[in-house]
This record gives sequence, structure tokens and C-alpha cells, in this order.
Amino acid sequence: NIIFVLGAMSLLSAVFTLPGIAGMILTIGIAVDANVLIFERLREEQSKNQSVRMALKNAYERAFTAIFDANVTTLITCLILGWVGTEEVRGFAITLGLGVMFSLFTALIVTRWVFQLLLDKGLLKRPLFMLHVIGVPKVNWIAKRHFFWALSAVLMVMGIGSLVWQGSDIWGIEFSSGTQLTISFRDDALIDGQLPDDGIVRERFIQQARENGLEKLVATARVETQINPNAVRDFLNDHDKDLDGQITLSEWQAEGLEVDFFKAIDSDGGDRLTRAELEANLPAYSYQVTTTEAHVEPIRQVARQAFGNALRTRTSHEFTVVSSEPIEPMGIEADPDGMTRITESLWRGADRAYREELQDYDGGVLFVLRDVSPPMTTAVFQQAVREMRLQPDFAGGQFGEVAVIGLTPAAEEGFSSFAVLTRPTQPELLGDARAWNAFAENERKLVEAALEREEAMVATNFDAAIAGETAQLAVVALVLSWLAIVAYLWFRFGSIQWGLAAVICLIHDVIIVIGLVAISGWLHRTSFGQALGIASFKIDLPMVAAILTVIGYSVNDTIVVFDRIRENRGKLTTVSPQVINTSINQTLSRTLLTSGTTFAVVLIMYVWGGPGIHAFNYALLAGIIFGTYSSVAVASPLLMGFRRAMVAKTATLE
Repeated sequence: NIIFVLGAMSLLSAVFTLPGIAGMILTIGIAVDANVLIFERLREEQSKNQSVRMALKNAYERAFTAIFDANVTTLITCLILGWVGTEEVRGFAITLGLGVMFSLFTALIVTRWVFQLLLDKGLLKRPLFMLHVIGVPKVNWIAKRHFFWALSAVLMVMGIGSLVWQGSDIWGIEFSSGTQLTISFRDDALIDGQLPDDGIVRERFIQQARENGLEKLVATARVETQINPNAVRDFLNDHDKDLDGQITLSEWQAEGLEVDFFKAIDSDGGDRLTRAELEANLPAYSYQVTTTEAHVEPIRQVARQAFGNALRTRTSHEFTVVSSEPIEPMGIEADPDGMTRITESLWRGADRAYREELQDYDGGVLFVLRDVSPPMTTAVFQQAVREMRLQPDFAGGQFGEVAVIGLTPAAEEGFSSFAVLTRPTQPELLGDARAWNAFAENERKLVEAALEREEAMVATNFDAAIAGETAQLAVVALVLSWLAIVAYLWFRFGSIQWGLAAVICLIHDVIIVIGLVAISGWLHRTSFGQALGIASFKIDLPMVAAILTVIGYSVNDTIVVFDRIRENRGKLTTVSPQVINTSINQTLSRTLLTSGTTFAVVLIMYVWGGPGIHAFNYALLAGIIFGTYSSVAVASPLLMGFRRAMVAKTATLE
């Protein structure tokens, strides 16, 4: 099943995001559940002293309806989520939808083929030994329904109260306003003796925020690596002084750079950094911290304290953009607006020393800056431009190419005037005058900002304008999926109360899980919460993926119980308390087996899965517990009709 899903994702060129991984987890749970249903039926058939062949035949036939209804209901939900939901929700829906289709095939066809092969080869002659730990209990669930409903009401009220108490603080990054901070490190930066990566940066940043008592920052800070596709090329341009395609230890030390960093990259210990070693080991130097904390200065302060000398420092430079005057020593003249278009006639008329480089940027734009104070090296200038391309306000030019040429050497190190050459990455801009002018203007602003900004950490505030649309799409998708579940179960089971009972169960589970997310806001401060590894979790897109997973798991669990109730009801028009009790008890072994295996997997991920999926697994653990509980103790009594379920009396089971 997993191989099929991964193969299909590869054919679709789909990328696994966290919601997609959530869909894969639920796929595994559904696949396990389908096999458990078949094996439980096989256990029942073998208890009737049937032959192995007949027991297998009956087991697959009688498990089919439960497997089919549970999977089709989930597939309908996937179709609606993929149609209405956000991009992240679509990733979840696509992965789970593929998993549902392959689960039906693998559970009903592939496993049966394996059994048939064993029978035909004479390897399976005797009934299969199946350990029966739980058996079929004789619990009067209907008699205890008022207790369960009261417990559910208390949990839901506590959850809603916690949501009210949290207020707007419950929202994560995607649903709230906040701050984005870009942190840039020196080329030879080490953090606590290690090469930086997003995990190390996140851990050190959050640790410092916790020491500063900034709980909101601790709870919502998300650290992401900013990818520079030209990182190795730029690194070689800056430090390969003899242009031989590698950086020797002597070249590195001549720049006064950190030797331990060099050795960490130098995997073969050859005292030289080759392109292959850099491509394998060179860390990213720029990271984006996103948080719902709106005050910028405390975030900057945390970054300064957490990373200290590892941060790249920057000095603001004064300069003049050359316009309508000769550019010495290039032998050409700048345009009146300072944005000189590089044409064939321009580079052919330029001084021979600069002609080849100008030709490489044919169609691009040339800026010349003089009186740069204090002077700087070309490497520092290029680095400043590259960093600026990663900032949110210049994201559109993220992959532009740029060359910086020093023109006038300064008395001290570096140059006091520069030529900057850049060209658009989209060739179609070359023939559109308006588009080219917009490109040139944006590049000019970028170069000026790169020299003027003093702070190496660039912070921007964002608002929640998109959050309303994201939340609205998520709610619409959920409501439509619930309506579809009601309609399908009404069609399959012959009465609307089956669909309504399932949806009430889903709403019950969602409210409790969201309530537990809100409760984590104060529970993480207690010793009990800390012992359980609980943090102050927020409702963000990964949490939405977890809630969608809970919904899928819960409806699957509920329909299995409903299917056994339908089977035991036979031709009766109404569902009796005795039938409900018997059906729940008969499926309890399967329910606990499926829940137990899924719970064990998620618990392992919760404990050792790392901070990136910690909140996701917290919600999933809560969803498994209360999804199992609600399918057994909450939803089934509603099948008698709400009024009758409130007053019906049941005999004690013998």
C-alpha cells in the first residue's frame, strides 16, 4: 500500500508536506484497520468450525461492506477537501485519497490472493491460530449512555471555555498577524561548535526566548531555512582567490576565517574544500523566523543574545548613483536615470578590460555607484545583494544573477566605486520595454537597500488578511464533507439518523481536540504538563491537518460499528438497545486493536519525532483516544433516535 502511494505521488510529481504526511499516517491506519476487520471476521468464522477455505471466503465477504463504506466515506471527504480546501489541505486530501483507493485494493484483493496462494500450494491446511486477548465482553453500553454523554458535555464545555480564555492567542502563524525576521550568519559561523541548520537555529533561538520569558515567542516561533540555489557558486566566488575551483586552508586562513568551520566542511581532511564537499556539507547562512509576536525589538534581542558573533554584521554605506556622466574607467556613459541598459553597441564600445563581462550581461542593466563610504570589498558588496534578495520585499528577484566590479581602489582595503551588472531571469522581459523598466527599477532599489540597511537582521510585520480566507475555506470544506457523510450514510443505511449520528460524533471529537489544544496554553506551565511533554500549542495549518486526520479516523471507526449494528438488525426497521450493545461488544476487539496500533505509532512520533510535528502528534493522540471513545459510547445510542435514546430502558445483558 505504501509503495503504491509513494509511486503515485512520484508520478504526479507531488511533494510531501506535513499535511501530506498526515494523510500517509491515516492511510496506514486505514490499511491496518481493513486487515484487522478481515482477521476479526476470520476469527469469528473459524469459531464455527468451518474449513479454512470457507472461513476465509466468508470473512472477506462479510468484512467487505464495513471496509467499503468506511473507505468510500473517507474518499468523499477527500474529494471535497481537495475541491474546496487550501493548498495544504489539498495535499492532505490527495495523499489520503490515493491511500484509500490503494487500501481497498490491497486489503480486499492482494491479501486474499496471498491466502489463496497458500491454500493452493498446500501451505495452509489447518485453522489459523489467533490469540484472543479481549474476547467478546458483555457490557451494557446503552445503560451507561447518560454517564458518557455527561462526560462528553463536560469535556466540550471545558474545551470551549479554554478557547474563550485563549482568545486570539490560540491562532498560529497562518491565522494571525505577526513578524518575519531574517537572520543571516557569517560564512564561517558555528553555533555551539556545530554547523548551523534549521533544527539547531530553532533550538537555540527558542531556548533564549524562554530564558527571556517570552512565552508567545516560544510557543509560535517557526524557523525555516532560506534556500540559495547558487550558494556553492557564491561561496567559491567569495573565497577561491586563485580561481582553481577549490578553497585551500591557507586561502581560508589568509582571510582570518574560523578554522573549525573549514574542518567541519572538509570531510576528507585534505585541507582543501572541493565543489563536491561544498555541495554536500555547506550549510545555509540565512534563516527566517516567523512568529505571531508583533513586537520586533524583543525578537531582535533574542537573536542577538542567542547567536552573538555568529551573526553577520553590516555597516550602512553612503554612495552616489552615477547618471548622465562618463563611467571611468569603463569608457562608456551612464543613462540619465542611472539605469543603463547593456546593449551590443554599449559593450562593443567599452574598454577592452570590461567588454567580456558586459557582454555576459547583454540585455541587462548596469548601475555605477561612486563615493561609497566607508569603502568595501566586492565580496562584501555581493553578499549584501544576495542577502537582500532573500528579504520578503524583494522575493520576486530571488534568483537573479548579479556581478559586482570594483572600479576605484580605496586607500584602505576595498573600493570606493563599483559597477553592478544584473539581468532578468525571464528572457521575455528583454523585449517588453515596460517590463524591463520595472525590472531595472526593482534592481536599483535592491542595490540601494543592500548598501543602506545597517541591520543584518531584517524584520517585517505581516497581517492576518489572508488568514480570514484560509479559515473560511477550511470551515467550508469541513461543513461540505459533513453534509456529504450524512447523505452517503442516509443512502447506504436507509435513514438520515445514521449520518446525523456520525456527524454529531465528528463535531464532538473536533471540539474536544481543539479544546485540548487550547488547554495546553496553561497546562504546559504545570509540572504535570511538562512531564507529558506538552507545550503551548496553537491552531495553525499543521494543526488543521491533524484535525482533518482525526475526522478521517473517527468516521472510519464509527462506520465499522454502524455496519455491525446494521448487520445484526437484519430486517428490523428500528435499532434496539440490545442490538447496539451486542454490536459494540462484537467489534470492541477490532476497535481496540486498531486504536492501539495507531496510538503506539503516534506516541513514538510524539516523544521522539522532534518539535516540527510535536503539536501535530499531540492532537492526533487526543483524536485517537476520543475518536475511539465517541464511536463506541456517544454515536451508537443516537441511532435509536434522540428522543428514544433519552428514555429507553435496556435489560441487563446475560
